[in-house]
Amino acid sequence: MEHTSLSMDYDKNLIETILDDIDMRYIILFLYVIRNDLFKDLSNQELIESYEKVLVLDEIYKDNILTFWNKEFIEIVIDLGLIKNIRSMREFEQKDGDFIIRLGEETVTIENNKISVPDHTLFLLINKKFKFLTRRNFNLALNKLKGVRCEIGNIIHPFVFEIGGYDFRISDDLYYILDQYGNIFQAIKIEITIEGFYQRFLEIKDKIDEFIEIFEPKLKNKIVLKKTNKAIEENKDIIQFLKDEKVELPDKFNYDEIDKENLIFKSWNSNLLSLLNLRFQMKQIENKLLEMKLYYSGKGKKYNYLEFIEKVSFNEDDIVNNIQNALIDLREDLVKINSKITRFTKKELKLLNLDYERYIITINDD
Repeated sequence: MEHTSLSMDYDKNLIETILDDIDMRYIILFLYVIRNDLFKDLSNQELIESYEKVLVLDEIYKDNILTFWNKEFIEIVIDLGLIKNIRSMREFEQKDGDFIIRLGEETVTIENNKISVPDHTLFLLINKKFKFLTRRNFNLALNKLKGVRCEIGNIIHPFVFEIGGYDFRISDDLYYILDQYGNIFQAIKIEITIEGFYQRFLEIKDKIDEFIEIFEPKLKNKIVLKKTNKAIEENKDIIQFLKDEKVELPDKFNYDEIDKENLIFKSWNSNLLSLLNLRFQMKQIENKLLEMKLYYSGKGKKYNYLEFIEKVSFNEDDIVNNIQNALIDLREDLVKINSKITRFTKKELKLLNLDYERYIITINDD
């Protein structure tokens, strides 16, 4: 039989390779979820009609949504981010009936029994969940997906089809292949949860780095931080360890002539050491998060993405529970660190550093 259509018999490696590319993966998966989870592969005509009834309204109110859409449909629409001014089902439920719903100037449409998604809308849906995807990389990935060269024959496999220049849909061949692998939406949700946690982690890490920089910019250098973490691991005096490691620090870190009981020094030193220790704790959290991501992404990943979908769908090796429990533990650690960070302010730390530097000048003058 001549090989013309995309199939697992001939193209398993090609499909796995494309899905393991983080830029192309989400384009495919979001198009799949819109078709499968939102519109049930167009198998329910009543659902399609109810969706289109809302689209033709000049202004869409919450009451219109409740009249035409069922709860499951609303939840998926909100989950995907198709409603621009509602972030969660809980927020939606709190709004009054006359609250105006914003779907955006362009949204998902159905024509000739085909679901199409505007490229800009698709990018916004993905970027809202996965901030690392840039518009440039999205455009490049989208162009690649329109014509993927077969690995065994001299043919092109379109993973997505372009409609009218700006709208896109997933190919039928690929859709039905993916449909065999389980709950893709659940796999994406797990990724979104991990990524959302990681973004919150980065916010707190950046805040700690910002505070450390006030004391000394060199202390947030990657090489110096690595040495700092080693000192903490070995329970050594951090500043002395850095000096022993030939890290050049300014004169204010020469403590020989300093009265260790001086209140300004004690406050400056304790706050600096506290921040460096918190930064060390953040590194441990980051290591665990990156290890979690290795279930499905990165050079040392445990599974290709199709395997990850299967593992999640059937909770093989207790993968879902393991990820959820690990995130709960890490969240508790992050909450504790954040509660400590909130007692610092940029202004107070700047003033403390200035006071300490004045104190150093005074000692030198004497």
